Amino acid sequence: MKQQYENLVSASPSLDDLSVVAPLKPFAQQTLDFIDALSSSIMQSASARKHPELMALAFWMRKANLTRLAESFYKEIGDRLYVPRGTVFHVAPSNVDTIFVYSWFLAMLSGCRNIVRLSSKRTEQAIVLTDLISDLLENLKHQDIAKRTLLVRYPADNLITADFSAVCDVRVIWGGNSTVEQIRAIPIPAAAMDIAFSNKYSIALIHAERWLTHNEGKRDAEVNEFWNDAYWFDQMGCSSPRLVLWVGEVEFVQKAAKDFWSRLDALLAKKQTRFSDADYVNKRMAADSLAIDSSVRIDTGTANNLVRVWLDTPALHINYHCGAGLFFESQLSSLAEIKGLLSRTIQTVSYCGWTKDEMRGFVLEAPLVGIDRIVPFGQALNFATVWDGFDLTRVFLREITIS
Repeated sequence: MKQQYENLVSASPSLDDLSVVAPLKPFAQQTLDFIDALSSSIMQSASARKHPELMALAFWMRKANLTRLAESFYKEIGDRLYVPRGTVFHVAPSNVDTIFVYSWFLAMLSGCRNIVRLSSKRTEQAIVLTDLISDLLENLKHQDIAKRTLLVRYPADNLITADFSAVCDVRVIWGGNSTVEQIRAIPIPAAAMDIAFSNKYSIALIHAERWLTHNEGKRDAEVNEFWNDAYWFDQMGCSSPRLVLWVGEVEFVQKAAKDFWSRLDALLAKKQTRFSDADYVNKRMAADSLAIDSSVRIDTGTANNLVRVWLDTPALHINYHCGAGLFFESQLSSLAEIKGLLSRTIQTVSYCGWTKDEMRGFVLEAPLVGIDRIVPFGQALNFATVWDGFDLTRVFLREITIS
């Protein structure tokens, strides 16, 4: 490769060497040992413990969860034959520092070789994580993983991306629609496939009348779970709620909303670190700009970490949203009314006040235009093997049939 990139692991192979080393078997012991070692390293790192998203990642990587994934995989496939597709090229996003690890590790668990391009945006979380990964890959104990891994960083450069794309069997693109379109324009081999995670947006649903029946402890717990969903990654994760929909009669909605937001405002005073000055300015401009174009009511929390924009007509208003604790808010008379808001851009619906069976019944009533996942408060950012409708335990494998 003539173009230059920063190799983040000194023990990593050249692109030519990576392309010829044989893949591993799905859920190979070497892979399980490496992921478990990284989980332990994160848990033991004082720097990593400052970041809850890294702790969540380490929890997902723990040995018990990997064992469940393996058992579920082999139970589902039975005697069918699956083999790794080969080389997976992951283009990581800039807005969520840890998401690349999930797709990388699922590809690794599938036995694939991996090229991971990290964002040039160097956040503290990304630096801590890559340092821990690099230390492990330079250990001879994990050389089988190291020689099948390229962890790189380079500024946007179509020539470098083209070199990596030319040798991949699967290309995983995380980013906005423009990023997806730009990288999709770069060819991949005819037998290769693209998996794109483009712009997605998420919604929170709250059953107003049932909220008012919750005791004090339950309400505080639900607000804390909502904070986890919304304020990690400064509300810029695709599964972080941006639109809050209250479901029920107006009198219940008014009482429940007043109680909910006052509790969140108090929680923010204790837990939320300050956003950047630019975030506060952008949030003010977004709310004011929307007020010019639509009928809205704007409410600001005590420290401006919470800004609510009440919409008489529910809508996502994607172009106005800038994260950093900005919530659009509206009311629905019934859960069925949400269907008019749905499109393929809706990823996660987090909910409070319904049971899992009630949500399942809602989905079964009629096919939904949008929504990839429905989870209770507190689980919006939990990564799962099925993401945006793709089962990643299958994407990185191909089936061989024998007659």
